[in-house]
Amino acid sequence: MGTTQHRPAEPAGTKDVDVFVSHVVDDAPWATWVAAVLEDWGLSARVLAWDLPPGANYVLWTDAQMTAARLTMVISSAAYFDTPWSSQVWTGALVSRSVIPLRVEACPLPGVLATIAHVDLFDADETEARRRVLVAAGVEVVARVATSGFPTDRTTAGIDTTKFPGAPPPAEVGSSTAEVGASPTDAPPVSADAPTSRSPGADAARSRRWLPRAGLALLTTRALIVTVGVAIVVAGAVAGLLMIRGNSDGLPSARMVGDLRVAVTAFDEVDDAGKRHPSASTTDAATLVADQMVRSLQPVQQSLAVQVWGPSKIGRAPSGRGDQAGWADQVVRRSNANIVVRGVLRAAGADRVVFTPEFFIDRSLVPGAEELAGYYQFGAPVTAPAGLADNPVFQREVRTVLAARAGALAWFVLGVGHYALGHFDDATADLQKAADSPGWQDSDGKEILYLFLGNTASKTGRYGAAIEWFDQAIRINPLFGRAHTGYAEARFLLSRGHCTTDTVKVDDLRQSIGVYQQAAGEVAPPYERLLKSKIDLGLGRVYACLSQAAVSADWDAARHHFHLAIEEGTGDPAGRTVQSEAWAGLGLVELPPRGVADPAAYQRAVDAYRNAVALADGSTRSAQLLTLLGHVQYTSGDRTGAQKSFEQAAKLDPTNRARYLAELANLSSPTPSAPAPQA
Repeated sequence: MGTTQHRPAEPAGTKDVDVFVSHVVDDAPWATWVAAVLEDWGLSARVLAWDLPPGANYVLWTDAQMTAARLTMVISSAAYFDTPWSSQVWTGALVSRSVIPLRVEACPLPGVLATIAHVDLFDADETEARRRVLVAAGVEVVARVATSGFPTDRTTAGIDTTKFPGAPPPAEVGSSTAEVGASPTDAPPVSADAPTSRSPGADAARSRRWLPRAGLALLTTRALIVTVGVAIVVAGAVAGLLMIRGNSDGLPSARMVGDLRVAVTAFDEVDDAGKRHPSASTTDAATLVADQMVRSLQPVQQSLAVQVWGPSKIGRAPSGRGDQAGWADQVVRRSNANIVVRGVLRAAGADRVVFTPEFFIDRSLVPGAEELAGYYQFGAPVTAPAGLADNPVFQREVRTVLAARAGALAWFVLGVGHYALGHFDDATADLQKAADSPGWQDSDGKEILYLFLGNTASKTGRYGAAIEWFDQAIRINPLFGRAHTGYAEARFLLSRGHCTTDTVKVDDLRQSIGVYQQAAGEVAPPYERLLKSKIDLGLGRVYACLSQAAVSADWDAARHHFHLAIEEGTGDPAGRTVQSEAWAGLGLVELPPRGVADPAAYQRAVDAYRNAVALADGSTRSAQLLTLLGHVQYTSGDRTGAQKSFEQAAKLDPTNRARYLAELANLSSPTPSAPAPQA
């Protein structure tokens, strides 16, 4: 399809249109293609990728577009339904029966949306997909003729595939003899700026802001579905299948299944020119790792499904460390793995060789802490005289070292899996077993293990233990930005008290600032932007807490870092969660001093909390933020708005309904008892 000229967006973005196309950034190619099809036919369409005005709040803008449009088409994908605000889109459109899901991948539709007739685009060529879009828009009709062939004949005519977003991905990752370095055929995500923030005018430093204790809470962790039963699948040199629990009637499919999906690539030798070469010995070493992991996991009886594929299913690794993360992401896309293990043998001078094992953790395993994802060295490199293929002693050493480390890696993998599911006690137990394993020494890249132990301790409120684990990671790697970030956050949470003069530990909070600042200089790919936004969120919280406790007057510093956290937002669920918490921090910062009537300041605080609610991840956190908004509205004199906010909180979080309504009643009483403030 050629270049399509589409109508320019109206400045206000509220003029009635025929179709609003709702999508996430990753699906922008699909959304713009659908919009172009509609506009080529003569319909008016609005789509975020084209029409979102600079500086607009995209959640509020989306709501306005649904109201104005005759029909809302939802570009339905797993990425779309993973967003915290997606339900707002299709729930609102369902009220007027004006929503049509357009599935661009084989993903389940959530909730009531599953009962709505949907349209599949991912299994059609461009001509058929265009026809389906126009039928969905009501401007074409399905031909009322019998399909060719007797109904039992399920053959189909050949499809002339064209380069539109529906080009299917390859069936599976290559075999052990195939190259797996080509770029994926999936349409690449289209970059889009995060929602821009409005910088309010700086106010004079003030002594104290009063808010409920819920103020700036910890980031929430998204609950994930648990697959009950243990299934450990092995695809080794003969791609065999071993099931510990559960049944299987064939070889592994092209996409892995289960809670933990480990892909072990064939290891490679790299020559002086940087070219890689497969060898039987390195492939055997990779198969050994896969087999050893299976043996280590086999006796484990836990509610976790684990699948391990060896090099015969996954193929070879790329030659350079620099392209490893991108290639690992390709393996994740094609095989559905969430951990990728690889190893590379390189020359070190004229007479030495170095073997380096590494592994990659996909962000899906660390919800709420995606900055922990990425690639890590799995133990120290193994060095020996040159000539791996001709050196049986070195081959035996590599196999011995890898066998020992694979056992530790198996426990580490289980711990990360439980971390992803929110089973933090189980995660701690498994990670501790990995730490106690004789095959993984502190000198062998063990800081990643201590990093996860620290994060797991923080998730359960054991901040003192978390600090000790982070400190161990930092002792191994003094420039480990992720560990410094975790240390600073745990120190803040342990020392803030209620952010009052008599409860804060001032020296510890100032130490937290220093560690955050050190971490800011140590951020590294692939999630450096997310890590930077979390660091700025943390700095904003510390400065706000010290100011709230009347220890310092750093409101402007807090405001500055909260704005940076918003501007650095990545636009994905993890990034929006950080942005939501930063807006909540700004809501605190913008409040006027107690007893001071400043309508403009109250309005800035109200706007900030509304943005926080719009971006919040999960009904419980949204409800908590709504109560903070209600407090500000009530104090500023907007009693009706306060009542609506508290009632909406009670509706979103019925478990705590009585508490929210009691808070509202307390505010309305002649002598309300103000809760202690907390940053």
